[in-house]
Amino acid sequence: MAQWLIPPNLHSEIEGGPLCPFHEHALGVKDGRIPRYADSHACVRCVSALTEGRLSLDVHRIHKTWRRRFLEFWSFVDIADQDECWEWRGKKHPRSDSTFFVIPRFWGTGRQYGAARVATWFTWGDIGRLPIKHTCGNNSCCNPLHIRVRGVPHYFLNRHLQALDLEFNSHKLLSETQVFLETTRDRDPKRFENITKTNRLWIEARLNSDGPIQMDGMLNAGIPAPSE
Repeated sequence: MAQWLIPPNLHSEIEGGPLCPFHEHALGVKDGRIPRYADSHACVRCVSALTEGRLSLDVHRIHKTWRRRFLEFWSFVDIADQDECWEWRGKKHPRSDSTFFVIPRFWGTGRQYGAARVATWFTWGDIGRLPIKHTCGNNSCCNPLHIRVRGVPHYFLNRHLQALDLEFNSHKLLSETQVFLETTRDRDPKRFENITKTNRLWIEARLNSDGPIQMDGMLNAGIPAPSE
């Protein structure tokens, strides 16, 4: 999937745009629109948080209209330790083997976006169309510490504290996605059926696990290991 080309005068104009996934960025907004950069469509406040190295995996910081998609997305991520790759276990294009997650955005008609890009929207912030790159070289990785956003600087002044915070929140997110899957299975069987169509073996493994899923367990369940 081609990445958006950064213009020479990036972020020189700000305009009003739709709300972003982080609900606190809408505080004080009365017309339902927040400041966004006209070219990349990125949320101005999210870019500010990104440059300061502020990262979140907290569903309670996500706007209520995005929370179900947030939990569904992370249900398909193999959330591991902060230094490891977090493999995507959701949908992939059959020909290119590239990852994707269906989520509509306001700037175009496209509905399929790479898993790493969605992970960036839900952790570093709504960066719109800004291109991203992996420091690990694994394009299926959704670990936000392995993802960098091009076009804006990153500052990791509190990297150690950030890593500890990420470790705590990643274990918390595992529990939240577990509850989401169990609740959807019990209360909305049709939606749960659609979720399991993406990767039934992975969802079954997630529901039967009390924590991070070990690779041996996935292989025994018939889930292929990530390619080297």
